[in-house]
Amino acid sequence: MKASPADQLKLLELQQVDTRILQLRAARKKHPAVKTLDALSGRKEDLERAKVAARSHAKDTEREVKRVEQDLERLDARQEVMDARLASGEGSHKDLQAMQHELNQMAQRRGVLENELIEVMAVFEDAESKIAQLDKQMEAVGADEEAANAELREAMGEVEVELEEKLAKRAELAGEIDSELLDEYEYFKDRSGGIGVYEAKGRAIVGMNVALPESEWHEITMLKADEVYLSEELEAVVVKTE
Repeated sequence: MKASPADQLKLLELQQVDTRILQLRAARKKHPAVKTLDALSGRKEDLERAKVAARSHAKDTEREVKRVEQDLERLDARQEVMDARLASGEGSHKDLQAMQHELNQMAQRRGVLENELIEVMAVFEDAESKIAQLDKQMEAVGADEEAANAELREAMGEVEVELEEKLAKRAELAGEIDSELLDEYEYFKDRSGGIGVYEAKGRAIVGMNVALPESEWHEITMLKADEVYLSEELEAVVVKTE
């Protein structure tokens, strides 16, 4: 594959930058505060799910409260009418007895509804209390997250600065390298999880003790100044510098 000597050197530099980026990200990931943040994130998700369920339960219970209150209001209105008719003495003796009987039944019904209202109100208050508790727990998790992030920023300040610098350098180099060569590098780097190019000096791969097939060594040693080799064995671009 054709590649200018300048692009070859930039590709090797890009590999160094990418390797350092991986190291910096790994260092950040290993910090205890990151594990704390991951755990807090899971805790927050659990609390959010619990809060959704609690709100749904509270709304259902609130509807029950309103239903019972409306039943009591209708009972009150009916009782007022019956009390007025009974007080007026209108109607036959039989009618008055029937009204009194209905009023007695209303009184019993009122007792049932009042007890039901007490029960559903208690459930509603518990649901509201549960939501308030979850809110406090969410606030506590938020405070813990802020503390963990502050700890991470303080501990990883230099790492973050260097990472930003390396990312900027990577963007600069990537923009200067021939796109076809860069695509081959990115392809191999993604497959290997980090390595996309190796440097060959003589019959040695820099930084590796590897025995390549003789056919590959021949191809590498015969490379011209404006050529690179795509190694099947190494699954990477090979740049010859000597």
